[in-house]
Amino acid sequence: MKKQKVTDIFLYRWRYVFGYTLLALLYVGAIIISALHVPGGLSQAEIDMVNTTNHLNFSIEGIAVTNLPFHLLQLLFFKLFGVSLLTIKAPAVILSIASSVAIFFLLKRWFKPSTTILSLLIMATTGQFLFIGQSATVGILYIFYTALTLLFATLILQKAQNASIWRISLAITTALSLFTPYFWYINLGLLIIAFLHPHPRYFLISRKHRKSWIVPSAILFAIGCAISFLCYKSHALFYNLIGINGLSFDIVANLRTLYYTYIRIFPSVVGNQITPIMDINAMVLIGLGLFRSFQKISSARSFMIWSWLILALALLIFQPSLTPIIIIPLFILLAVGLESLMNMWYGLFPRNPYARGTGLVFISMLIIVMVMGGSFRYIDGYRYFPEAVSRFNKDLSLLRKNTASTDSFSLLVSKEESPIYEALKKHNYHQISIIHTAPVNVGQTLYVSHRVKSQIPQTYSGHLSSVIVNDHKDGDRFYIYTSDRK
Repeated sequence: MKKQKVTDIFLYRWRYVFGYTLLALLYVGAIIISALHVPGGLSQAEIDMVNTTNHLNFSIEGIAVTNLPFHLLQLLFFKLFGVSLLTIKAPAVILSIASSVAIFFLLKRWFKPSTTILSLLIMATTGQFLFIGQSATVGILYIFYTALTLLFATLILQKAQNASIWRISLAITTALSLFTPYFWYINLGLLIIAFLHPHPRYFLISRKHRKSWIVPSAILFAIGCAISFLCYKSHALFYNLIGINGLSFDIVANLRTLYYTYIRIFPSVVGNQITPIMDINAMVLIGLGLFRSFQKISSARSFMIWSWLILALALLIFQPSLTPIIIIPLFILLAVGLESLMNMWYGLFPRNPYARGTGLVFISMLIIVMVMGGSFRYIDGYRYFPEAVSRFNKDLSLLRKNTASTDSFSLLVSKEESPIYEALKKHNYHQISIIHTAPVNVGQTLYVSHRVKSQIPQTYSGHLSSVIVNDHKDGDRFYIYTSDRK
């Protein structure tokens, strides 16, 4: 009887397919749970994004806003499914899943399958990636455009099939990214750097490839002209896209913020995120990847990573809140570091299966610690760290749970939280009225949010009938006043 080999076992032959499938299910589940439960609320930045979506209209001035593709996608969800915590965050969740798919194919082309799976496993459970993936803010756009740009550029440089499709896709991605502040700087810097490296330069200006860039260039030019026209009609859009007004020239304070964000081991909250955003094990692997990639700086892959890294670091010094713009290069460097660590160990024992197996056990333990540690730190941090929990408004879900869309009442809220309720009135609760000052008399049932409860005078004619609460500190979220008349 012929002895069965390990390679003949079904599970072994399909191990990578099972690994990729499990990884995809893990990430999709994690990002949806994050959107609904951890942190389970809306930051002020997300509420401000909803405010922009509320004021979209299809006039020239109405679409002259930054991050237009995101707002259009969010408006589509509002039109189709109404306003809820999930529909507010749905664009970010979808873009996050699309970004993870792009990162998967990018790493798959650059690394071995084992390195790809382990790196993506770490990425999928990293607090920063999960947080940005569920946050309906501009952060996810930086990850999305970065992942697509690097993927399409790699497919072109590696002469993948259907090269014309990847060129057009790169042009569309580059053009749409111009709606996001500071991306003009990244794109321009990458283009200049591409001309400095012989390999990308060959694919850009060689006689053999010039004609293949005509259609992509035309698409980029057309969308660029449209954005320029919008900037001409709205100077505010121009200044927002350039981003000069958003820069901070207090270098010492900016470096301190970056120190808190990446290096300081004691937890704190910076820009609604719990820091440090990566654990020390990940930073060590990134450091190793940085060293290894510098040794091979002449390769197109290393040159691309270092180019993006340098451009992003130069921007972070003046705008330290733009950490999403550097997250993809950091994860690529982490993959380089992990691959280098495995190769170094296997290089020490090229023919000793026991030593190689021992190394695999230790590396697996490291990955498990990083995955479990990242998951628990993210979940526990945004559920129990008081400074972080207080940053997120969970009142929308609470109000929807305790009312019906056919109810008629007045809602007294602050101007800061008003956008989410204005969206709710526009798409779901058509019978309610949003007010910012307390009425003299009760005409209809009045709901008063926690932030403005002090506006209700003690002599108010209404009767406090009930209070809607949650299980957090300051849990008195809505005060319900009704008429004294029987």
